[in-house]
Amino acid sequence: MIRQSRAAISQSYDRMRRAILLFVAASLVAGPIMLISSTATAFQITQRSVTISSAQAGQTANYVFSFVPAQTTQIQSITFQTCTTPLGACTAPSGVNIGGGTVSTGGFQGATSFIKDTTTNTASGNCANADVLCIVRSATDTTAQTLTTHTVTDTGAVNQNATNCSAAPNCTFFVRITTYSGIAFTTPVDAGVVASSTTQLFTVNAAIQEVLSFCIGSTTIDDVTTTPPTCSTISGTSLNLGTLDSGHVNISPVTAINHGDGNNALAELSTNAFNGTTVAYDAIQQSGTNHKGTLRVLGATCATPGVLNTDQCVNAAGGTRTTLTAATESFGMTIAGVNCQLTLGYTCSYTGNTYNLRKASNYDGTGVATTYLTEADQITGTTAGGYAWDESGAATTIASSSTVVDKEALIIKFAATPTIVTPTGSYQAQADYVATPTY
Repeated sequence: MIRQSRAAISQSYDRMRRAILLFVAASLVAGPIMLISSTATAFQITQRSVTISSAQAGQTANYVFSFVPAQTTQIQSITFQTCTTPLGACTAPSGVNIGGGTVSTGGFQGATSFIKDTTTNTASGNCANADVLCIVRSATDTTAQTLTTHTVTDTGAVNQNATNCSAAPNCTFFVRITTYSGIAFTTPVDAGVVASSTTQLFTVNAAIQEVLSFCIGSTTIDDVTTTPPTCSTISGTSLNLGTLDSGHVNISPVTAINHGDGNNALAELSTNAFNGTTVAYDAIQQSGTNHKGTLRVLGATCATPGVLNTDQCVNAAGGTRTTLTAATESFGMTIAGVNCQLTLGYTCSYTGNTYNLRKASNYDGTGVATTYLTEADQITGTTAGGYAWDESGAATTIASSSTVVDKEALIIKFAATPTIVTPTGSYQAQADYVATPTY
């Protein structure tokens, strides 16, 4: 009987052990289900971010919060709490103010809009404090939310200062977001944390120096549509009016058949002087006696100032634009037009009257801002345009701008005619051209 009792006891023990193991196994399976059930109302929102319009410490900025809800439960209120850490006890960043701006929303379902709550003391912080932004539906709306992007824009927030970061300008902060199904901020629906950072101001330094490119040379161009040479490639320091006789007015460009070289003069200007530039010339005083600044034979003795046709000095046209008539001794210069085919910095058109380098009235060949002076060389009679020449050696303005100029070129013509009694010889005139920018 004793042996039978032991066997019975052993069987009872085995049954009890199996029962205990089954209970433990059942407990292990049921445990996670109970845990999930206890957090079913606190899912994490997704695709969450905060975009700030300025990252400068202490600066006013706009904050745009964006997120996708984890559940379709209607959202009646939301808290945004700024902290120095993403988890644990929340310490508000020094100087932050996200509760003082104005709020707008987007992507929420339901007819009623959100307004700020500045009085409720919630589990996520006191809505009266600057470090917490609380918004609530202006009226109850139970419309389900779609799992799409929702936005809350806080306009006029103030960034944290650098105090809580030991004065470091680059400082991370966190915003803890909690959505609620009621207006009392008591029943959370979803939650999540976003992060941003203030940063130090980064400065890029540069300088633009004063620019002036001015050159004078010769060119075969006699229009405003052909691209002229640049200052770096222009060549030639003279032009030849050919053989003068009293039956003609020789006007550049004079062709080789009339013993000229086919050139005009070209003066090209480029400058960033916003207050304008003047282009002037002064007639070089050559060797000889009297009338040293006009078309003359070097070293010749010419008459005292006045009109005389029997010396080796061709009378200058003077400072006022005038036409030249064959056999009436005279020498002059004019600007046929402004060529801006190289201009890139702004719209430039001579015929459209949009160029910046303007001709002085006494050196404007046609007297019309948009008409190019075209004259055949070795013409009979009078010049078609007006010419001037100041032989005194004083600086005389021929063109000017009131603003910047980008590679505009003056096409300059010269003209001369002698009388029948003007002596033979090799005549020349020289001029010094100067550009004076005002920055």
